[in-house]
Amino acid sequence: MTTDKSTLRDEIEKFDELTETMHDAEKKRTLAEQVAYLKSQGIDPAKTYAEWDDDKQDD
Repeated sequence: MTTDKSTLRDEIEKFDELTETMHDAEKKRTLAEQVAYLKSQGIDPAKTYAEWDDDKQDD
């Protein structure tokens, strides 16, 4: 049974490492990739950033 537990722990460790790698990769998008991602989420980057600019002027 201890080998089953250690095997499970090893697999969980590998999974955690892969998850961390995926999160790191997401942080390193090019601008074009980020724009494409936002558009795929239904967000118009030009409109969203323009609204943020307007909000800053109101302050």
